[in-house]
Amino acid sequence: MLPVKSNTAEQGCSPVSSNCVVWQGPDIPCLNLCNGDTVSDVVYKVAVQLCTIKDELKLSTLDLTCLTTFCSSVGPAPATNNRTLLAVLDFIVKKICCLEDTIPVGGGGTNYSEPTLNLPSCLQYPDPVTGQTVTQLIHNQYTLKLAQSHCTLSATVAQHATTLTSHNTRITALENAPAVILPQVTPNCILPSVPTAMSIVLDKLEEEYCLLRGVLGSNSQITAATAQQCSALNSATALSQAGTMSSLTGWNISTTSMAQAFQNLWITVCDMRSVIADLKNCCGQADCSQFILACDASANNDRTIVSLDFNPGTIIPSGYANSPAGSTVVISDGTITKNFPLDLITFAASGVFTATVAGGSVVGAALNTSQPYSITITGNITKSGQACSKTLLKTISVPCPIVTGVTATLV
Repeated sequence: MLPVKSNTAEQGCSPVSSNCVVWQGPDIPCLNLCNGDTVSDVVYKVAVQLCTIKDELKLSTLDLTCLTTFCSSVGPAPATNNRTLLAVLDFIVKKICCLEDTIPVGGGGTNYSEPTLNLPSCLQYPDPVTGQTVTQLIHNQYTLKLAQSHCTLSATVAQHATTLTSHNTRITALENAPAVILPQVTPNCILPSVPTAMSIVLDKLEEEYCLLRGVLGSNSQITAATAQQCSALNSATALSQAGTMSSLTGWNISTTSMAQAFQNLWITVCDMRSVIADLKNCCGQADCSQFILACDASANNDRTIVSLDFNPGTIIPSGYANSPAGSTVVISDGTITKNFPLDLITFAASGVFTATVAGGSVVGAALNTSQPYSITITGNITKSGQACSKTLLKTISVPCPIVTGVTATLV
């Protein structure tokens, strides 16, 4: 059945369906129309494209605020409901014409002067002509200076980046390198003379140095000791010959080292000994330096008897006798002390002095035989009223036990 509409029937038209009428014109690719399409398809496709164009050309949401801020003599912007493409373009054209009328021919206006800007301290530089520091530049020169400084800085940063990359490579290589193996050295005296790791030798060397420093003192102490020479000794009169001490062979006027101080000390001692020898020879005084007190100390197996052999170690100068003060032997185990008189002249000539310090025959408290014995010998002799006294210290250690047999034990 053909569709019939009242408006066409009244006009005497014969009703024909649009589906039965075809488009016989050329193909229209932009509308996707082909020759042979029905009028229904043609009208639909044209209507779709028209609606799309209508939406795309819809200007009701176009913001014209910025165009209203200049040339206010031109009428107001089209209202939202009347913001058609023609109305908007007309408004923009009028604004452009207004601006063209406002700007004089040739640009008009006054000449533009670039501002002068202060340079920061890091960009200030000496003027190559005057030598004065440039602290201000006009805008274009300021910009050029900034660009040049940026290029210089960029080159420096690039160089630093290259250096850092190189350092990173080298540091990584060092970190990944195998552990250092110290070479071996052969010590001469502080350790056995066999190849030894350097770290062990160095550690032993430091130990020996610390011991030596403890004996000799620090550098400041040695320097202070060197300066202890009598202040007027250089100009003092020598005792053994004519002239001053500074005239003696080998004398150091100014001592700045321990070696120089020792040299002066020995020269002084020799000078004094020469005079003392002359005094001894001329005046016949007793010489205690010839008196030597020496002995060997031992104990029996039970450590109850201590023996002191003074012969032949002890030397008594000719003409000397026991002093009225007497000589003594003091033996101690650290807690108990025992005193014994000593006939030094007799025992120095022959015989062994013995003292009972423990056991059944001991007089008084007995010493502890399991402790070391410390012995103090004081020798006093005299000749013609001249007394000589010397002291000798000895120690008898506790002997190690004797192993008489070993029994194997299975674990």
